[in-house]
Amino acid sequence: MEPQLFRYIWRHSRREQIIILLIIVASLPFYWISLDVPKAIVNDAIQGRAFTHGRTVARLFEGVISLPDFLGGTKILEIPGIPLGQMQYLFALSGWYFVLVLVNGWFKYLVNIRKGILGEWMLRRMRFDLFALLMRFRPEDIRAVKPAEVASMIKDEVEPIGAFIGDAFIQPAFLGTQALTALGFIMLQNFWMGLVALLIVLVQAVVIPHLRKEQIRLGRLRQLASRQLAGRIGEIVDGAEAVHVHGTAAYSEADIDRRLRGLYKIRVDLFRRKFSVKYLNNLLAQLTPFFFYAIGGYFALNKGLDIGQLVAVIAAYRDLPSPIKELIDWDQQRNDVTVKYEQIVTQFSPEHLLPPSEVDAPALPPPVDAPISVKGLYVAGGRGNVLLERTSVVMERPAHIALVGSTGSGRDILAKVLGRQITEFMGSVDIGGQPITHISDETASRFLAYVGPEAQLFPGSIRDNVVYSLLRRVPPGGSQSDLAEWIDYPAAGANGPADLDRVVLGALEIGGAGEDIYRFGILGRLGRNSDPAIAERFVEARHVVRERLEAHDLTDLVEPFDPGHY
Repeated sequence: MEPQLFRYIWRHSRREQIIILLIIVASLPFYWISLDVPKAIVNDAIQGRAFTHGRTVARLFEGVISLPDFLGGTKILEIPGIPLGQMQYLFALSGWYFVLVLVNGWFKYLVNIRKGILGEWMLRRMRFDLFALLMRFRPEDIRAVKPAEVASMIKDEVEPIGAFIGDAFIQPAFLGTQALTALGFIMLQNFWMGLVALLIVLVQAVVIPHLRKEQIRLGRLRQLASRQLAGRIGEIVDGAEAVHVHGTAAYSEADIDRRLRGLYKIRVDLFRRKFSVKYLNNLLAQLTPFFFYAIGGYFALNKGLDIGQLVAVIAAYRDLPSPIKELIDWDQQRNDVTVKYEQIVTQFSPEHLLPPSEVDAPALPPPVDAPISVKGLYVAGGRGNVLLERTSVVMERPAHIALVGSTGSGRDILAKVLGRQITEFMGSVDIGGQPITHISDETASRFLAYVGPEAQLFPGSIRDNVVYSLLRRVPPGGSQSDLAEWIDYPAAGANGPADLDRVVLGALEIGGAGEDIYRFGILGRLGRNSDPAIAERFVEARHVVRERLEAHDLTDLVEPFDPGHY
């Protein structure tokens, strides 16, 4: 994955980001007009400035579209406007302002919906990318990973990152253009009031992020402590039997309590810092209206600013603190999720990865008679202890070969290397000239398998686990298809789903498990979701069994189920 969050976001969502940015640009003219309309309502309609010098009507939407002066200033279109009386003009401007409010609200709704969908789509992609990387971990790296921590990272820790992805480029563009538009409008009405607003904004933009550095550090500690707590709880749950056998429940509880106390202290410090910064931010936001009323009132009394402009400035500033505050929050969120993303990417970036998946077009496996060549094979344990030392051998295929030796002689280690359960070794292991470490899982699974003493059973039926190794044929619908369509029937020598049952039963008989599976099924109970037709067949089978017992005069040996006897 990309080591930098913003590069990852831009790489996978560039088109949608550009579309939303264009929507934001299209919304700016309507936002500017909505800031200017209150001034016209107060000055022209209420105070009657548009009806001076004996005029009884004012024209709504009157204007001229012309070329710039440096291009000659030629008129292109002259709009006469709609003539209205003073009361009509007031209500028309108020209605126009209401329409602009609806339009601006619709733009916000559209932007928020699209960035929300974008964030969810990218969250899905990030989770899938992390899981795909996890599937490329070497067996040694997988064994070193705590399942609870990995599941927590993929499920929980990327959640705030996904929520931020929709805001990564759009939020600063949307809020920044809104703030700049409002600030520019204020300066256009009165430079000094605009300067006061700018100074307050600069203080917020500089001081607040500086105070939040400690908050970011505490947030990082909280994330690490939470992850370690989840991992430790997972370890204790996995070893619950040993905890009960050795009576160490009190020790485990004390360990968890110690970790919870440390996490509590971090969260309390974070809580205090968070609301201290919030208090200062709100104080600065509420301080600006004081200057506006004082300075704006002074200019209004001295005829340097009309009432309409003052109302428009105050209305424009009403929209200014919120974008600035949200921009500061966005900057904090950016720092938080950047740290989280970098930590997660580090966890999912081991030194070595297995070859990428070739599920769409797996490479051809080596010939069936290609020999296995082992040269100078040296395997060491995690602590440096030698498990297998300088082994060289050539194994012809096809053949049955037994690796004989005492415990600790390396016989199981060689088998694990050949079965790709150990990939960290010195020397070379080739099959038909191909190093086994360079072969993808999809290709290797077609000619190489490892069966060890510990079996891995996935949730589901016995049949699901037996045919698990056949789930490697990509159906036409890809990942959207039913998982049952992934079964590679030709690889099993079956013609379809019905014929696969015959192949599975034959494989169980060859493995010596046919009788055990049959007995397991007979002694089992039907689940609640079983087909009712199967239950009816079992009832019919009871009558068949009774008839056969009577035919062979064996009814005295078996007590059948008879409701009349109970």
